[in-house]
Amino acid sequence: MQHARASFGTLALLVALSGQCVAEVGGTWGLGIAANYELPVSKLNQWFPSGGPQLGGTLVHVINDSWTAEVEAHWAKYSGGDLEDRAFLWSVDGQKYKSPQASSSMSWATGVINWVRHFDQGGKKLQNGGGAPYALIGAGFFHYENDISGLVYPAQNATPLDTSKLLRPVSDVRTALGINLGLGVQYFASETMAIDIRGQYNMIFGTVRPLEAWGLQEVFPFQKLNVGVRLKLYFTG
Repeated sequence: MQHARASFGTLALLVALSGQCVAEVGGTWGLGIAANYELPVSKLNQWFPSGGPQLGGTLVHVINDSWTAEVEAHWAKYSGGDLEDRAFLWSVDGQKYKSPQASSSMSWATGVINWVRHFDQGGKKLQNGGGAPYALIGAGFFHYENDISGLVYPAQNATPLDTSKLLRPVSDVRTALGINLGLGVQYFASETMAIDIRGQYNMIFGTVRPLEAWGLQEVFPFQKLNVGVRLKLYFTG
């Protein structure tokens, strides 16, 4: 989580500086909370097909009627990976065996900055109320930890197979750069509150080691979708 806090602070400073460069901007700020569900796609989906929930917070700066800058920090976890149900082919007897103690999980701590482009000057809805569709593009840092344990050692030679003989637990822990694209609609219930429904595609330039005996390939880059809702509170001067 230290990585996420550091990234969030750095990106928040960038947003503040970018707003100061535009003299005509009034500078409405806001805070929000986010609840999403993440679904891995492509090769990452083979590891964690069910994905997992994502929770986070948002710092918002309305630049003008068309543009808003956001800094977001998120935390997510995938558990019960597909690896837990996979079997490996033991070359000694040609049979497939599962690992009864297999455990697979992946956690994420993320800090990103998003640039939100409101259609038809949708930022005015902050004062007038109503729905405002938008598109966004963003980038940031994705800290991830992929933990694997309880796998039966597949290179045994003596029969019968000893399922209590396990590989050493492994953990891939890295921080990688990522980008995202999204679409959504923000409904301004009042000058101080908005409900934001959003879908995003994320590409992260990270990797995890392959587990070829279990049919899992190396993943690069990570790709995932998340869909969810944000509640935002604005502070008008």
